[in-house]
Amino acid sequence: MTSVAIFGRVSKKDKQDYKRQITDMKKVADKLGYSVVSIITEKVSGAKSNQERLGVQKLLEESKTGKFEKVLVTEVSRLGRSTLETLKLVEELHNYGVSIYLDDLKTETLDDKGEMNMQTEMMLHMLSLFAKNERRMTIERIKSGMAQAKENGVHCGRYKGTTENDKTFLSKYPKIIEGLKKGFSVRECVKLYDVSLGTVAKVRRLIKHELSFEKAA
Repeated sequence: MTSVAIFGRVSKKDKQDYKRQITDMKKVADKLGYSVVSIITEKVSGAKSNQERLGVQKLLEESKTGKFEKVLVTEVSRLGRSTLETLKLVEELHNYGVSIYLDDLKTETLDDKGEMNMQTEMMLHMLSLFAKNERRMTIERIKSGMAQAKENGVHCGRYKGTTENDKTFLSKYPKIIEGLKKGFSVRECVKLYDVSLGTVAKVRRLIKHELSFEKAA
């Protein structure tokens, strides 16, 4: 029997509950003869990154262990509000060989051979276009805000001649440290936590002795 996970998400600001999503997906699982081995839910406010969402992190961790073969959601928007983060999540699940069942479209993102069908490719292409537009708008807003701040005499960024000590640097990346300690590779951390290769490499270098000690123990 095919093992599946059910994923439900609602906004903290909404009065709605994810119970309806779970109930509907349980009915789908029964109808298709799937075995529900995990139910993951979350209430998130705003378009947070995947690494900030506990539900998504749990979904990825269980996907990596091969706990289930498919994820059931009522619609793709349940995976996240940010198009870019949703696209990353879909691709990450696919990398683990996990297909996503979209109930509103009555389709899966991967076929029996683990390949994407045309409908999935079109959906991901549209998500990519939306994500590109989101990035462009975000960059424009940041540039505009920095320009306005500069006009108002507000300094942006680190002051010239100042440096960031190692402790302060590491304090900004607790998730990366946790991932490295769990045995994730540098490239896996780059994908999972959406940071640069250089950042993960620096974190790994700074905690190298700690990692070596834990491995020996």
